[in-house]
Amino acid sequence: MKKTLAPLPVLIILLTVLCSCNDFVFFDVTVDDNENPLKQLKTPTTSADLYKAPVVTNANLPNPDATGAFANWATCLVMIKEGHPHGNGKMHGNYVYKDAPWKQEEFVIIHNTPDGIKVETDRESTATAIEKEEGREGPAYLRIIGGKSKLWGLCLYFFDRDGRLINDAILNQSDQYQIFFTVSDVDDKGQPYSVMDVRYHGSDGDGNPLPPVPAASFDGKDSFEERREMTPKLLDYVYRDTWTHDDMGDGVRDLFNIRLLPPYSRTDFHTAKDSDKDCVGLKGHLRFDNTESPLPWPMKLTNGLTYRRNTYLLPQFYLAVRVMKCAKGKKSVILLPEDQQTKLRKYMCADFFAPKETSGWKEVIRFNLPMKVYASSFDSDPTNPDAYEPYYYSIAREIGMGKDVRAAFELVKNIKVHGNGGGLGYGSWFL
Repeated sequence: MKKTLAPLPVLIILLTVLCSCNDFVFFDVTVDDNENPLKQLKTPTTSADLYKAPVVTNANLPNPDATGAFANWATCLVMIKEGHPHGNGKMHGNYVYKDAPWKQEEFVIIHNTPDGIKVETDRESTATAIEKEEGREGPAYLRIIGGKSKLWGLCLYFFDRDGRLINDAILNQSDQYQIFFTVSDVDDKGQPYSVMDVRYHGSDGDGNPLPPVPAASFDGKDSFEERREMTPKLLDYVYRDTWTHDDMGDGVRDLFNIRLLPPYSRTDFHTAKDSDKDCVGLKGHLRFDNTESPLPWPMKLTNGLTYRRNTYLLPQFYLAVRVMKCAKGKKSVILLPEDQQTKLRKYMCADFFAPKETSGWKEVIRFNLPMKVYASSFDSDPTNPDAYEPYYYSIAREIGMGKDVRAAFELVKNIKVHGNGGGLGYGSWFL
């Protein structure tokens, strides 16, 4: 069959339609790239990815960093996520197992308001499946399990008044910002409080647990500076900030996707050292296992013997989260020994609890997170676990199972740490 060309007018009409395809399909509607559904294909890795920040219309919000990266901030979503160590500062988030006797992901929402910062614990996120089945609400604090085998990812998601995430804007100006973490001197409403030891230490004549006692290690340490100095004795924090908000570690290479100080780029992860990290504080992880508790364990084990292993402090406290700002060039001021190969003088960022005066830090934002370390994995002998060890008893008491520690023991024994992520189990999350 002989082929023929389309008449010229038809070609012109066809080309016009094809060239204006976007206008035709979208009826001349401009599509914002940030909202383009073709680009919203990211697979959620935590419940935080599903969070929709509110639009805040109040014109009187405090704006302490009006010309900086935190300008017009209105909301901060705080997530803690349970995980386990992968060596050299790496963390793998545990599978989100809905029937677990504790929550793998918990949230606090921080609101910037004309009357000051408001801290709102998402009590839906702190309630276990058992509590929900019984119609009970979760507590107004973050529930933590301590011990060397437990890491808790702490991630901060800052949003502006239009509900837009500003984490990448913060990372783009990371040379002026660092977030510090300290045991607070005041609670979430600005009132003084005592750091408490919530470890079970016996019951009264009616069988009711004795109330928590002030933590002996914090006795007389009420000022902010005293508690700042005590912080590393209570918890460790490791900065794990990435080059962009959506980046993630891979669980194998120490500094893969971890933000580095200049002159390093993201391709230098194989040669950089831990001291070369750019510590911002939007991503990191916590561990609680540093301070021993003098409280004895009064319960007998199943075999009638007394539990004699040393116990760690189970603290209930507030964690001060402080966004600090300095002038350009003043962030990394801790001088490392001269590198004998490159002959370069290298500097590193300050520790997570100790901003250096030489940086001239100014506090931009501060809020205090309510936390309770109600159990420690150290409180169990993994070679011969017993239902009446402090670990299982603490879990049973915290989630309202009373003395039904055998049920808690079975729940913990059957917990899933890894999963395939099906049904939003969030099985692959590295920091």
